[in-house]
Amino acid sequence: MARDELKIREHLPGFPDYGKEQLPKINTMRADKTQPSFMGVPILTDGAVMLATAEALGNKPASCSTCTFHNEKDESCGLLGPEITISKVTGDKEYGNPIEYWPCCSMQNYGEPNNGAPQFLEPLKSPDALGLIWINSSEPGQKYGGANCAGVNGGDDCDHFQVKEGAKWDAESGFCRVLQHEVGAGQVCSAWQDDDILNWQDAQQLLQGAEAGKKKLARKLIGRDDS
Repeated sequence: MARDELKIREHLPGFPDYGKEQLPKINTMRADKTQPSFMGVPILTDGAVMLATAEALGNKPASCSTCTFHNEKDESCGLLGPEITISKVTGDKEYGNPIEYWPCCSMQNYGEPNNGAPQFLEPLKSPDALGLIWINSSEPGQKYGGANCAGVNGGDDCDHFQVKEGAKWDAESGFCRVLQHEVGAGQVCSAWQDDDILNWQDAQQLLQGAEAGKKKLARKLIGRDDS
C-alpha cells in the first residue's frame, strides 16, 4: 500500500494506522529483528539483571545478611522456607586456613533482616530458581561479605567485570561484559558470577553436617522426608 493510502490517526498526528495489507511487511520486520546478531548473544538491559547501585546496597556487598527476606532467629529465608539453612559458612577449619562463604541469591533485597518470628511467603521457591550460592569472602572475620562488581567493601568481584589495568578492587568503575557498558565498583546484579563459589547443596552439607546427606535434604525439599 502506498503512503497516500494510509490513514493517519486524528488524535496522534504523524502516526499511520496499519491495516491487514501491511501485515506481510510487519511480519518481515519482526523476523528481521529476531535474527542472531554477529555477536551471537543478546545484550541484556540493566532492568533485566536488576542492576543495583552501591548506594541502594548501603555501600555493602549483597548477601543474605543484609536482606529483608532473611529470618535471623532460625537462619532461614522467607522465600525458601525453613528447610534451607541460611548462614555464613566457614570451611577448611581443620587445616588452620578458614575460608568464609556468604549466602546470596538473585532476589536479594537490601534492608534489615527479620529478627522476629520467622516469616515465609507462599508459594516457596527453590534454591535453584533463585540462584542461591555461597560467596567466598576476601578474608575471614569480615563484618560483611557477599557480591559486587569489583569486590569492594568486603565483597567478592564478578568474573564479568573488567578493568584496563591494576586490580579490580582498586578501580572505581569498569566494563561489564554482560551489559556492555561501564558500571560502578560497588554495584551488583543478578548476573554476578565467580569461579570459587559454593553451590547451595555443598553449603548445606557444611551447615547441617555430612550425616544429613544430599538424598535426605532432597526428600525434605519435595516433602517426602519420613524421618
